[in-house]
Amino acid sequence: MQSMSDYYSAIQLRSDRWSALQDITKKLASNPKGSSAAKLHGKTEELLDMLGPLESYWAFPGTAAFDYLRRQCDHKNYDDLAFSVRRILRALTSGAYRRRSIPLDRDDTDNEELEDEALLSPEARALTKPYFEVLFVDNISEQQDRWLRSSIQRMHRTEDAFTYQPVIVPSLEDALIAILFNHNIQAVVVRPGVTLKSKNELSILQRYLSRIGDDEDVDGLQPENYGAELCRLIAKVRPELDTYLVTDRSVESIAGLDLGLCRRVFYNQEDFLELHLNILRGVQARFKTPFFTALVEYSRQPTGVFHAMPISRGKSISRSHWIQDMGAFYGPNIFLAETSATSGGLDSLLEPHGPIKEAQELAARAFGAKHTFFATNGTSTCNKVVVQGLVRPGDIVLVDRDCHKSHHYGMVLAGAQVVYLDSYPLNEYSMYGAVPLREIKHQLLKLKAAGKLDRVRMLLLTNCTFDGVGYNVERVM
Repeated sequence: MQSMSDYYSAIQLRSDRWSALQDITKKLASNPKGSSAAKLHGKTEELLDMLGPLESYWAFPGTAAFDYLRRQCDHKNYDDLAFSVRRILRALTSGAYRRRSIPLDRDDTDNEELEDEALLSPEARALTKPYFEVLFVDNISEQQDRWLRSSIQRMHRTEDAFTYQPVIVPSLEDALIAILFNHNIQAVVVRPGVTLKSKNELSILQRYLSRIGDDEDVDGLQPENYGAELCRLIAKVRPELDTYLVTDRSVESIAGLDLGLCRRVFYNQEDFLELHLNILRGVQARFKTPFFTALVEYSRQPTGVFHAMPISRGKSISRSHWIQDMGAFYGPNIFLAETSATSGGLDSLLEPHGPIKEAQELAARAFGAKHTFFATNGTSTCNKVVVQGLVRPGDIVLVDRDCHKSHHYGMVLAGAQVVYLDSYPLNEYSMYGAVPLREIKHQLLKLKAAGKLDRVRMLLLTNCTFDGVGYNVERVM
């Protein structure tokens, strides 16, 4: 089993530890009295101790279920322990926990073999509600934890478009680790009891805090400002998240603070129904798919076809005596959604003003870009668009010699003068790495000496390389 220092990703560590726990508990259950039982029991306890801190940042299996596993291990109920671990790992792998509650007792019925996520048809999976997790940041007792979870659960309604589960952490540092570690988190609720430091000392989790940046000094903050500062940092680290601040401070004292992209502030008391509705509304706003929604609506409309495309609406296939198998393979929707610029109804890529325009604006927000433009010709055409948009005839462009061929075409079309950059060799692996900084500096100094530095328009590097070597982008820039 690999040591923790061998891992860069805490997510991969979590996955591997659950798999290792399943293997060891399976061996224990098959021979609980064997000569190696004591050693296997020790490894099981070691794995549980390692998984404990990791699982505090996820809603499933949850702290109650994890405590149940510890009790089974302490009491040496190896059969039940192996059964529960196998069921948890299966649910984590298949994603079944997103759709239903996963019972861990043998006595609880669970049609997991029949209801496995992988066995469901795409149509059946499309009918399930999207699942996400909400991070609550508050230093509360176990009793308060249970009350908070039950209060949230009572707000769920059958007509809700989404389903979610809470993750509760006590401190600002824990919250930052959670939003970087747990991709299921889509909203954060910062409550008045938030503390500063995490009690979790796992080095692989502490690495997440290094991503925040050394310029953030939170140690000098007053405790009453922890919540506001956390909202600001969340906006910096994951700006797409909806953040809600619950505070007992006055409006005047909050008004002058930087709350990042905080969606709403709740004063004095927490209205769980109002909070629940705000969380759903915030996720729904990001769940919008303007172009896809318009496409679905278009496919349902009765349409008269007056152009020469024989495949339109799939009639040439549905009426054919020879290619019914093609219609069965693709299904009817792909043909019902077919359209052309002459028939209208779905906006235009060249001059968007409807659903495509709205979709591009939402995509720009998701990417953190000023503008986003859709293209239907793949990355190659996009590369040429970028080059031709920025480079004028006669401009000098520094290009990685190992770049994609579309960049060469773009340079030809733009009339650029190309200076190729050589990558360093990785002889041990019989491949090339990235372009070193000294090569970039060397070529720039040569151009400066030739009096051509003012004509350098662009530095074009491929990240990561086609062999998987990544640049330190910030350092290069």
